[in-house]
Amino acid sequence: GQKIRVGDLAEVSERFDADQIEGRRFGERAVELEVQRALTSDALDAADALDRYLAERPDHLPSALNIDVYDILANLIRERIDLLLRNGLGGLILVLGILFLFLNSRVAFWIAAGIPISLMAMLAILWLNGQTINMISLFAMLLAIGIVVDDAIVVGEHAAALREQGLAPIDAAEQGVLHMVAPVTSASLTTIASFLPIFVIGGIIGTIVREVPLVVVAVLIASLIECFFVLPCHMRGALRHLGRPSRWRERFNGGFDHFRDLIFRGWVETALAWRYTVAALAIGAFILSIALITGGRVGFVFFSAPESDTIEVNLQMSPGTSRDEIGRAIEVIDDALYRMTAEFVDDPADLVVMSYGQLGSTITDNPGGQRLTGDNVGSLRVQLITSDERPVRIGDFIEAWRTEIPAIAGVEILTLKERAGGPPGRELDIRLRGGSSLDGVKQASLELRALLARLPGVSQIDDDLPYGKEEVLIELTPRGRALGFTTESVGRQLRNALEGRIAKRFPRGDEEVEVIVSLTDDGAARLGLESFLLRSPNGQEILLGEVARLQDDRGYARIQREDGVRRAAVTAELDEALIRQEQVIEALQEGGLPEIAERYGLDYRFAGKAEEQAETFADIRIGAMLALALIYIILAWVFASFWRPFAVMLVIPFGLVGAVLGHLLMGFDLSILSIIAFLGLAGILVNDSIIMVSAIDRLRKEDGLSLDRAIIDGACSRLRAVILTSATTIGGLSPLLFETSLQARFLIPMGVTIVFGLMVTTFLVLFLVPVLVGIQADIGALKNRLSDRLRTAAA
Repeated sequence: GQKIRVGDLAEVSERFDADQIEGRRFGERAVELEVQRALTSDALDAADALDRYLAERPDHLPSALNIDVYDILANLIRERIDLLLRNGLGGLILVLGILFLFLNSRVAFWIAAGIPISLMAMLAILWLNGQTINMISLFAMLLAIGIVVDDAIVVGEHAAALREQGLAPIDAAEQGVLHMVAPVTSASLTTIASFLPIFVIGGIIGTIVREVPLVVVAVLIASLIECFFVLPCHMRGALRHLGRPSRWRERFNGGFDHFRDLIFRGWVETALAWRYTVAALAIGAFILSIALITGGRVGFVFFSAPESDTIEVNLQMSPGTSRDEIGRAIEVIDDALYRMTAEFVDDPADLVVMSYGQLGSTITDNPGGQRLTGDNVGSLRVQLITSDERPVRIGDFIEAWRTEIPAIAGVEILTLKERAGGPPGRELDIRLRGGSSLDGVKQASLELRALLARLPGVSQIDDDLPYGKEEVLIELTPRGRALGFTTESVGRQLRNALEGRIAKRFPRGDEEVEVIVSLTDDGAARLGLESFLLRSPNGQEILLGEVARLQDDRGYARIQREDGVRRAAVTAELDEALIRQEQVIEALQEGGLPEIAERYGLDYRFAGKAEEQAETFADIRIGAMLALALIYIILAWVFASFWRPFAVMLVIPFGLVGAVLGHLLMGFDLSILSIIAFLGLAGILVNDSIIMVSAIDRLRKEDGLSLDRAIIDGACSRLRAVILTSATTIGGLSPLLFETSLQARFLIPMGVTIVFGLMVTTFLVLFLVPVLVGIQADIGALKNRLSDRLRTAAA
């Protein structure tokens, strides 16, 4: 019953948990604070508020405390918004220039007035839908600047042509709308139908591009309303005051009329006379574009993310390595970083913004974004200045840094990679599942790693089934179980002796303090397992070696399971300039991966970006079929025919010719964004075809012209409108194609697809659509002749 103080029995000290992650900055202790905004707040406003707080520097902060701010995503947002606004302004100027070049200034002004009206209506729809201004929505607005005036161009140009034929201003404005209401409505609906299926795409890619169809559909609906109900009122006044055109306008119109009525008409007549040759040439160009893709002349990259400014270094040393050794290794790597910068700049601060190390944790351990923790791991995160300002590309920087790092004793894994954006997962991620033992799974992963090491451009090869520390396996003997010991009771007593036991928790201020009772470090070091005394359920003390068998072994630091089945993931990074993902997959399939899996009784699949790619392509196939079905239904309704829509829709595949040619000339690889842009391009392509075919049908029906004459006159009458609608869309996106900023490179393939696709298909609409209408008429005539012969034979 005597009272004894804890200090009489033990050494009492207060300290932080030694297993916690520690930060390092230039070898000194550091703390990292990550500031995130709420989902409903504005990123730029939140960043400004933080800047104001740090600028004032509260008095209660120690004067010796250094505060460094880095990895500011708000700055990246500002740069990208400024970039697209600058390109948008250039595109708008080009669009306005094209309008005023081809049209009367009054007519062009009121057509251009629809741009801000439609964009403001679109912004209202985005706001009501809870969307934000970001890089993708701004790109969609660039696209919309050119598309938004297409409807107004067709109506306004037709109304001006009717006015020149002698109609009164109000009649010309009214007839311009009434003649074009069906083709313009159908053209807008087909464009909407081609963009809507983008909503079907799921996953990260779907999240990235979802705002493109939302913006375009909102703009088209607003444009359609403005075109039918607002523009005619303005056109009535504009047509009333057309007056005598200027000398420059007369010369331009005269030159254009001469080109249309003589040169272009002759070209259309020749194409119609040689219709099957023209069709064969178009098919040949399509086959050639397919060959350029399959032959590798135009490559494919699933997602080409903007070049990152951040490098992530993960370090794993031999089990049993102390924190101090990890800290020294991180300092060696950090010193190599600042030595290496002398190759590129005089002052390291001109290239490196921040280097922050962590002891006891990696940044990420792909796949799955998991982090390794423990005394034998560490990491270093380095931020460089923005990619547009630094004199070296991040891939070359990483290679130079890796070369500069000296050999460090005890290092098992050292990876340096840029923090990639876009879809999650590694470039290459092969999952091995099943097997009768973990050793078999590990051996299979090692053989697969050796297989990958033979391929050029494959680096950072690793697996997520790492060996762990040396272990002592303790198995109870029959005598131990007879004495009442269990695996749980033995393990608990050993853990309490070696790691200590939490005796109490109590609150102090805003913290929870744990009272841990443990042996001293010296006492734990002298503790022998076989001579360790266990207390049995009846209170006896028995040596561990008398009730259990002890065996040395080395297990695994982490065991992953998928659907309850053990698995290992072999991951690697690819240098796209040397080898592509599909080439690696093909090489593995033919070079031994199936044999490795069969030898160890495993299943395998390609995960990571390959898995995301497969899912995205499956969604795109569904979206493409849905888009084509919707476009066909709309065209069948407009033309009141089941066959006429094919003359319009056959133009769609030839848009690939322009897209492939554009990527080849501009030096870009096709990407998933290129394919998604092609979905939207399909709707834009049929717009001019609808107007063309509608004009041909109207001339045959109302004026009673022969088929060939209607085709030629229809092509000539729609020449100006076709050129204008294509040129405005091309002009709206053209500045983006020549953008030198690396932050815009992942968007440029979308612009290349639409711009070059439109450039090529504009000629196809002007020549191939008339040819297809003629061929369709030939097929119809042949069908009628065969039917007549069959009826005659039957009679």
